[in-house]
Amino acid sequence: MTVAKPVGLLMAVLCAMPANASGAGWARSVAESAVQEVVESAAPRHADLTLADEPLARIGIVDGPLEYVFGNVTGAVRLEDGSVVVADEQSRNVRRYDANGQHLWTSGRQGDGPGEYQGLRLLRNCAGAGITVFDWILRRITELDPEGNVVDTRALNSAGVNPYGEPACSADDRLVFMPWPEDRGRDRTVGESYRWLVSLRHALGNSVTILRSGIPGTERTRYSEISDGPADWGRTMVYAAVNTGVWYGTADDYELEHLDWTGRATRITRWAGPSLEVTRDRMDSYRDNYWLARYDDPDARRDFERESWPDIRDRLPERFPAYEALLALPDGGIWVKAHPWRAPGEELHLLEANGAWLRRLTLPGGSVLLDAGRDWVLLLQRDELDVPTVAVYELVESVR
Repeated sequence: MTVAKPVGLLMAVLCAMPANASGAGWARSVAESAVQEVVESAAPRHADLTLADEPLARIGIVDGPLEYVFGNVTGAVRLEDGSVVVADEQSRNVRRYDANGQHLWTSGRQGDGPGEYQGLRLLRNCAGAGITVFDWILRRITELDPEGNVVDTRALNSAGVNPYGEPACSADDRLVFMPWPEDRGRDRTVGESYRWLVSLRHALGNSVTILRSGIPGTERTRYSEISDGPADWGRTMVYAAVNTGVWYGTADDYELEHLDWTGRATRITRWAGPSLEVTRDRMDSYRDNYWLARYDDPDARRDFERESWPDIRDRLPERFPAYEALLALPDGGIWVKAHPWRAPGEELHLLEANGAWLRRLTLPGGSVLLDAGRDWVLLLQRDELDVPTVAVYELVESVR
């Protein structure tokens, strides 16, 4: 059941305020929250989804023509005609395949010039571009036409955009991003755990707008005087751009907030996802499948369990993050990817444009979501020889 209701003024403010909001910020939230709405879902509106028995297409081989051999797939998108574009960072190129998986073209090589890349990611739902490549090393965006030709290249730093992680596109040519936080943990004590405080911004032309600041970002641990990194099973802020603005969340619970392009909070969605409790069996699975699987020698495995595992185990949180990624659909819907260690198979939740919980999808273990629509997914998988492949699956209703 889904319930949409206007929020009382005080409740809306409490939901919208960052934890470190000042008195002035609180007053602004009061003025901006009068039209805010909360959408609460106790269960999906429709039946759960699963993958069809066989993929519509599978791309990737262990040996043969190089255009079908993948090294390090860092992104893939499915275009409207059913064709698939894959970014392979090892070969520093972008490849397009038709709906049946036949190679059409390869574009790019290693380098710094136009049409050359160092780090490869693909952006989705960008305005006016056939294919949009984000080079996270060169901090540059390259637009390709449907035939793989370069039509535009622009450096982000010159426009005041320095994203931490991948930016997101909107259909009206905005680029949504989270800049690097000022607090990088340099003044933290060894062993201290903390969360970055981050901001959410969008760029339109040469103008950059701050949508929200003081958002709890990535959970980090200061491991030594020179070592600082993301905490195991730590929470982080995720976001996705839609036509009306940006959905974002901090992964504390099954909750997202929608900001319009002025930064005004217009809607909150909450849904009743699965338990976030970190159980003993999930810890054991993490130890066996993530850590012990790295060791072939029995003595090395015993040494790890005795010497290293207790410290790793004690740093694990009592609750999982509620989710780890958002994937926006062109019609405004959102796929929410739950934290992968919460269950044996990855679970995704489809939210309507208004925030209502529509569907639940469970992916088989070992599958990595690359792209999705309402009735299909594009997955990175590995075969029995550990060969990476990219596969398109239809989604069908689960039979119980």
